[in-house]
Amino acid sequence: MKFEELNLEPNLQKAIEKAGFVELTPIQEKAIPHGIEGKDITGLAQTGTGKTVAFLVPIIHNVLTKGIKGVSTLILAPTRELVIQISEEAEKLLKYTDTRVVPIIGGTDYKSQNRDLEGLNGLIVATPGRLIDLARGGTADLEQVEFFVLDEADRMLDMGFINDIRWLLHKCKNRKQTLLFSATLSVEVMRLAYRFMNEPVEIQINPDKLITERIDQKLVHLGREEKLPYMVNTILDSEVDGQGIIFTNFKANIPRIVHTLRKYGIPVTGISSDLDQKKRLRLMRDFKSGRFKYMVATDVASRGIDVENIGLVFNFDLPQDTENYVHRIGRTARAGRLGKAVSFCSETDYNELEKIERYLRQKIEVTPVEEELLDFPKGEFEPFVAGDAYDQGPKERHQRNGKQPQSRDGRGNRKQGDRNGSFQNDNRDRGPRDGKDRSRDRGKGRFERKKPESAIREAEQFLQKADTVLGTVAEKRDKNPKNKKKGKNRKPKEGGVNKSFQSEDRSQNQPQTYDKKKRNLFDINESKQNQSKKKESVWRKIKSFFGD
Repeated sequence: MKFEELNLEPNLQKAIEKAGFVELTPIQEKAIPHGIEGKDITGLAQTGTGKTVAFLVPIIHNVLTKGIKGVSTLILAPTRELVIQISEEAEKLLKYTDTRVVPIIGGTDYKSQNRDLEGLNGLIVATPGRLIDLARGGTADLEQVEFFVLDEADRMLDMGFINDIRWLLHKCKNRKQTLLFSATLSVEVMRLAYRFMNEPVEIQINPDKLITERIDQKLVHLGREEKLPYMVNTILDSEVDGQGIIFTNFKANIPRIVHTLRKYGIPVTGISSDLDQKKRLRLMRDFKSGRFKYMVATDVASRGIDVENIGLVFNFDLPQDTENYVHRIGRTARAGRLGKAVSFCSETDYNELEKIERYLRQKIEVTPVEEELLDFPKGEFEPFVAGDAYDQGPKERHQRNGKQPQSRDGRGNRKQGDRNGSFQNDNRDRGPRDGKDRSRDRGKGRFERKKPESAIREAEQFLQKADTVLGTVAEKRDKNPKNKKKGKNRKPKEGGVNKSFQSEDRSQNQPQTYDKKKRNLFDINESKQNQSKKKESVWRKIKSFFGD
């Protein structure tokens, strides 16, 4: 089905033709007619299936044909990048009208947003938090909102926006139509739809199948340290139609990947949650304009990057959330185009691979490893310089911040840099370098490190004193008549075994340790019998320690 068959408002139809939209995607073909009729809609659709146009077209058509003034539409999205994406799409469709669209996101100043909202005749696209602040302050008037759109509802509920969404739904008392789109129909999403929607039309397509049919998926089994050189060689050896995105699970990997790729002349940048909003928006504009060929990102950006010219997606790490795999590769093959996705699987990714293939209900094609791509390419390369922090390696960035970089030796022990830039192991010998005897308090005589000879002499003196004391104790014990009656060296009775020999045999063959918390009454008597033996064995232990 084509857009010209929908009989849309003339200015909207003109903008659609200008944007180059011709054929409707499956979600658009099912949703737009019901949306024009004013029915509530719940749509199950992934990003990249054209759902943004699916809810914008019917809303804008009704706003223009009915001549609705003021703030007519509120569209909520979970991330700032997605808000910007929806706003840009709406601006294309409103190009030949006097209706405006205002994005409301955090990280920007309140004054400029207050100015944009003054006398607004059009649409608000927002993240819930900042919009609630403006609504409570009286700047954002939501009383006359007729069209309410909740995009990526499952993601918003996962991020804890449920109470904010309910507050905004109650605030929009004049709602005539509610549209909800979600990647998955969880229990919370269905409960939200049941409570705030009026007999919605359910639209469900098979987005996973549509995406995977248009994307050439490849899988390469590599070691963790082999991923980066293999990716550098793959990028240098292949011609990519359009731009590419490299996804990693850890934002700490982004500077290392970007710096390495730039060393080989690859125009690349990185985006993560560590950057403030202005830098993230600027990087996205530079990426869309073509200044950078590749972008390294985490899953935070996987649902917010809407660039039509993405031809290749790298999964440097397999995502820990199976649904994020579809969101990642869905950055390519947009608007009916074909795309390619290359995933690296190391020893730490096997669990995720199994989950992803079970989720897709298919096996990802495995590509044999090319041995020549496992080492970084040799030769001279002109580095790509963008004039930002990514141009510097980890060592240079630490020195710029007044810190010394930390590294590790072959055994994994942490190293620290000294003032001269050299590195020494934390577990190194702490003794003096010049071989001289030094004290811990720098020569004040306290806690001196004694030589082995002096320690041996002190030990011998101690043993002599201990020998004298023990000999005196033994003489007194032998002269005591009570000890003679007890008869410590008594012969065992016939048919029995001497208890002293019995305990000694048990200690030699089956050593036991007693826990004071767990022992019982029977253990107490036995422990009392062994106390005398423990006292007598101290002398032997001391002599054996120093070498008899």
